[in-house]
Amino acid sequence: MAASNELRMLGQCVECVVTDQNLSGQKLTAIDLRESRIERVDFSGARLGVARFDETVMRDVSFEGADLTGASFADARLTNVSFTGANLTGAVFEGVELGNTDLDAGILCNTQMPNDMLNNSECSTNRTVEPAARGG
Repeated sequence: MAASNELRMLGQCVECVVTDQNLSGQKLTAIDLRESRIERVDFSGARLGVARFDETVMRDVSFEGADLTGASFADARLTNVSFTGANLTGAVFEGVELGNTDLDAGILCNTQMPNDMLNNSECSTNRTVEPAARGG
Protein backbone atom coordinates (compact mmCIF):
# COMPACT_ATOMS: atom_id res chain seq x y z
CA MET A 1 0.00 0.00 0.00
CA ALA A 2 1.35 3.44 -0.94
CA ALA A 3 1.57 6.11 1.74
CA SER A 4 0.84 9.73 0.79
CA ASN A 5 4.50 10.69 1.27
CA GLU A 6 5.49 8.04 -1.30
CA LEU A 7 3.37 9.64 -4.03
CA ARG A 8 5.10 12.53 -5.78
CA MET A 9 5.18 14.53 -8.99
CA LEU A 10 6.53 12.45 -11.90
CA GLY A 11 6.39 9.41 -9.62
CA GLN A 12 5.51 5.93 -10.77
CA CYS A 13 3.34 3.63 -8.69
CA VAL A 14 1.95 1.06 -11.12
CA GLU A 15 -0.32 -1.59 -9.55
CA CYS A 16 -0.34 0.26 -6.22
CA VAL A 17 -3.05 0.23 -3.60
CA VAL A 18 -3.85 3.74 -2.37
CA THR A 19 -6.54 3.97 0.31
CA ASP A 20 -7.77 6.44 2.92
CA GLN A 21 -5.47 9.30 1.87
CA ASN A 22 -5.90 13.08 1.88
CA LEU A 23 -3.91 14.34 -1.11
CA SER A 24 -5.91 17.54 -1.53
CA GLY A 25 -3.91 20.42 -2.99
CA GLN A 26 -0.88 18.23 -3.73
CA LYS A 27 1.27 18.74 -6.85
CA LEU A 28 1.31 15.30 -8.47
CA THR A 29 1.85 16.30 -12.12
CA ALA A 30 2.48 13.33 -14.44
CA ILE A 31 2.15 10.73 -11.69
CA ASP A 32 1.71 7.20 -13.06
CA LEU A 33 -0.90 5.18 -11.15
CA ARG A 34 -1.82 2.75 -13.92
CA GLU A 35 -3.48 -0.53 -12.94
CA SER A 36 -3.83 0.63 -9.33
CA ARG A 37 -6.67 0.43 -6.81
CA ILE A 38 -7.59 3.80 -5.32
CA GLU A 39 -10.27 3.99 -2.63
CA ARG A 40 -11.44 6.77 -0.30
CA VAL A 41 -8.83 9.25 -1.55
CA ASP A 42 -9.27 13.03 -1.64
CA PHE A 43 -7.47 14.66 -4.60
CA SER A 44 -9.53 17.89 -4.28
CA GLY A 45 -7.64 20.84 -5.75
CA ALA A 46 -4.63 18.66 -6.60
CA ARG A 47 -2.52 19.34 -9.67
CA LEU A 48 -2.59 16.10 -11.65
CA GLY A 49 -1.93 17.28 -15.21
CA VAL A 50 -0.96 14.44 -17.60
CA ALA A 51 -1.37 11.87 -14.80
CA ARG A 52 -2.00 8.27 -15.84
CA PHE A 53 -4.86 6.33 -14.26
CA ASP A 54 -5.30 3.78 -17.07
CA GLU A 55 -6.94 0.50 -16.00
CA THR A 56 -7.24 1.79 -12.43
CA VAL A 57 -10.16 0.84 -10.18
CA MET A 58 -11.42 3.84 -8.18
CA ARG A 59 -14.10 3.97 -5.53
CA ASP A 60 -15.17 6.92 -3.35
CA VAL A 61 -12.59 9.34 -4.77
CA SER A 62 -12.83 13.14 -5.03
CA PHE A 63 -11.17 15.16 -7.79
CA GLU A 64 -13.27 18.25 -6.99
CA GLY A 65 -11.56 21.35 -8.35
CA ALA A 66 -8.48 19.34 -9.39
CA ASP A 67 -6.41 20.08 -12.49
CA LEU A 68 -6.55 16.91 -14.61
CA THR A 69 -5.48 18.55 -17.87
CA GLY A 70 -4.34 15.81 -20.25
CA ALA A 71 -4.83 13.03 -17.68
CA SER A 72 -5.64 9.53 -18.92
CA PHE A 73 -8.25 7.23 -17.39
CA ALA A 74 -8.42 4.75 -20.31
CA ASP A 75 -10.22 1.50 -19.42
CA ALA A 76 -10.56 2.53 -15.75
CA ARG A 77 -13.54 1.65 -13.52
CA LEU A 78 -14.83 4.67 -11.60
CA THR A 79 -17.47 4.28 -8.88
CA ASN A 80 -18.62 7.20 -6.72
CA VAL A 81 -15.93 9.49 -8.15
CA SER A 82 -16.54 13.26 -8.07
CA PHE A 83 -15.20 15.52 -10.82
CA THR A 84 -17.16 18.61 -9.76
CA GLY A 85 -15.30 21.68 -11.02
CA ALA A 86 -12.28 19.63 -12.11
CA ASN A 87 -10.40 20.75 -15.22
CA LEU A 88 -10.76 17.82 -17.64
CA THR A 89 -9.32 19.64 -20.66
CA GLY A 90 -7.69 17.10 -22.96
CA ALA A 91 -8.38 14.24 -20.54
CA VAL A 92 -9.01 10.74 -21.93
CA PHE A 93 -11.85 8.52 -20.64
CA GLU A 94 -11.78 5.95 -23.46
CA GLY A 95 -13.40 2.67 -22.43
CA VAL A 96 -14.13 3.86 -18.88
CA GLU A 97 -16.87 2.16 -16.85
CA LEU A 98 -18.80 4.70 -14.76
CA GLY A 99 -20.86 3.97 -11.66
CA ASN A 100 -22.48 6.94 -9.90
CA THR A 101 -19.87 9.20 -11.54
CA ASP A 102 -20.68 12.31 -13.58
CA LEU A 103 -17.98 13.55 -15.93
CA ASP A 104 -20.22 16.43 -17.01
CA ALA A 105 -19.66 18.03 -13.58
CA GLY A 106 -16.11 18.87 -14.69
CA ILE A 107 -14.79 21.38 -17.22
CA LEU A 108 -14.82 19.61 -20.58
CA CYS A 109 -12.74 20.79 -23.54
CA ASN A 110 -11.18 18.38 -26.02
CA THR A 111 -12.12 15.67 -23.52
CA GLN A 112 -12.41 12.15 -24.91
CA MET A 113 -15.52 10.64 -23.37
CA PRO A 114 -16.22 6.92 -22.71
CA ASN A 115 -18.28 6.71 -25.93
CA ASP A 116 -15.17 7.78 -27.92
CA MET A 117 -16.78 11.15 -28.67
CA LEU A 118 -14.89 14.38 -28.08
CA ASN A 119 -16.66 16.79 -25.71
CA ASN A 120 -15.87 20.45 -26.34
CA SER A 121 -18.79 21.90 -24.42
CA GLU A 122 -16.64 24.20 -22.28
CA CYS A 123 -14.02 25.23 -24.85
CA SER A 124 -15.77 28.45 -25.80
CA THR A 125 -16.50 29.48 -22.22
CA ASN A 126 -15.74 33.16 -21.85
CA ARG A 127 -12.48 33.30 -20.01
CA THR A 128 -11.12 36.73 -19.31
CA VAL A 129 -7.43 37.44 -19.34
CA GLU A 130 -6.29 40.22 -17.11
CA PRO A 131 -4.15 42.81 -18.90
CA ALA A 132 -0.53 43.01 -17.81
CA ALA A 133 0.10 45.57 -15.11
CA ARG A 134 1.65 48.75 -16.40
CA GLY A 135 4.36 50.52 -14.55
CA GLY A 136 3.47 54.00 -13.66
